[in-house]
Amino acid sequence: MDSDIDNLMGHIGEFGKYQMRQFLLHILAGGTAGVHMLSLVTVAATPDHRCLVDGVESAFNATYNDPDMRQYIPVVDGEFDSCHLYDSNNDTITCNQWVYDNQYYRSSRVIDWNMICDHRWMAAVSQSVFMFGVFTGAVVLGSLADRFGRKTIFCLSGLLQLILGVSVAFFSEYYSFLFMRYLLGIFGSAGAYITGFVLTMELVGPSKRTICGISFQASFALGVMLVALWGALIGDRVMLQVVYGLHSLLIIPHFWFGCHLSNHSLLPKLYPPQDNGRISPVAVVSGQNPRSCQYC
Repeated sequence: MDSDIDNLMGHIGEFGKYQMRQFLLHILAGGTAGVHMLSLVTVAATPDHRCLVDGVESAFNATYNDPDMRQYIPVVDGEFDSCHLYDSNNDTITCNQWVYDNQYYRSSRVIDWNMICDHRWMAAVSQSVFMFGVFTGAVVLGSLADRFGRKTIFCLSGLLQLILGVSVAFFSEYYSFLFMRYLLGIFGSAGAYITGFVLTMELVGPSKRTICGISFQASFALGVMLVALWGALIGDRVMLQVVYGLHSLLIIPHFWFGCHLSNHSLLPKLYPPQDNGRISPVAVVSGQNPRSCQYC
């Protein structure tokens, strides 16, 4: 099979027009994976916070930097203690209501569910569940891609990445949100990213795989930077997550313009040697003789 692939590369070149088009489509999956991987950094950002002093202020008019609260809340290194306040006996106790600094974040998953102090684990679990989804996707979708073809899994993952990435913004119940984050990990970072990377490595020649692999990783880093950019521009966590999810629209063109070859093992099934009359999309796009290579 390797000789067949080498024969194909010898006819269409290591990085012809066809490979270039496929590479540009696949690399978009690296960017969307980077966006979803670190989206919680802004969607579930933890702003500065202090205890709400019940009976002295209300949640509707309390401000974080109110200097009058220093007599009710311990001050540590010039800042309010995030999780404690004084009781009537001047003893330190744990609070169960908070005031958030909304200078940078008007809304956040952390603010919605008070994922701070004794409930800080909730934010950590949210990201851990996502990473477990990435692990699940790498194992399960990798095997499915070998069986049914990488393009099939790539396109399916791209579609589900779009649906899940947008819909997760509207889940207001914590455990439902965790389940959606798990699915997003499977299809948002593992499904499209890994299959797209492998598709690229299979389609280009040996001398081009290093630069293509580095470029794929660079697109992931660009996605991470987009998380920070949109986080700085959009203060509402629902709209912010929707924008992150809509990045997956970049993958949808692959349904029409994506590669016709799925992987090495499916190559002879898609283009059997005896089918010498078949017109090859690889050769046509690359400007080669479409009938000159039995596997092109």
